[in-house]
Amino acid sequence: MEVEDSYGRSLGILVSIASDVDGRVKAVEVKVADRGIETIPGDRLVLKDGKLIAIPDWKYEALKTIEALDRAYRRRRALETMVSSDIPGEVVEELKRGLSEEIKSLKIRAEEVKRMIKDRIAAIEDESIQVARAIVNIQVLYFSGEVGEKSYTQSINHLRKLREKLLEEKNDAKRTLERLEKTLEAVTSPTPLETRKQEEKKQEVQVAQAPTPITVKVEEG
Repeated sequence: MEVEDSYGRSLGILVSIASDVDGRVKAVEVKVADRGIETIPGDRLVLKDGKLIAIPDWKYEALKTIEALDRAYRRRRALETMVSSDIPGEVVEELKRGLSEEIKSLKIRAEEVKRMIKDRIAAIEDESIQVARAIVNIQVLYFSGEVGEKSYTQSINHLRKLREKLLEEKNDAKRTLERLEKTLEAVTSPTPLETRKQEEKKQEVQVAQAPTPITVKVEEG
């Protein structure tokens, strides 16, 4: 079976599978042309329309992080609604502290994934420049009569397809990065209750710092 990535590019041929005794696939071994074997973790694999698809590493990590951040956001909002319930306040506060620590870890992970995506975008841009140069080179050889039409057509079709797939991955990476940033912003922004408490505290400080009015007594005489 041929293994493809999320953009329809061939990664190689499936040659072996590593699985647990319960049948769960831990990883697959893919023969990459004649260069050797690449191991792809089972978590990054999906079967779609009879094809084995390997999700890119950067996208797999991004989707995992987005899902975790979204779950943390929903739990955070849920805890806010529990404040006025009959659950003891100290229990809710303990849950909040635990969730805050998890969110801190997720923020660190999100920044790492953001760098991973940005690095991939930069790599795609470099590859796109190489493809553009290859297109120009083959066109020069063709129009100068050094390469026949059949060879030129085959080469240019391969290069244009490669350019399209690179652009597709780049656009997907940008969309995923934007989604990750928005999810991260949502989970780290103050909730309405926290904002209200901050405003109340600010007003209390302003009142405490306000100058005490001086009482003036006017006496006749």
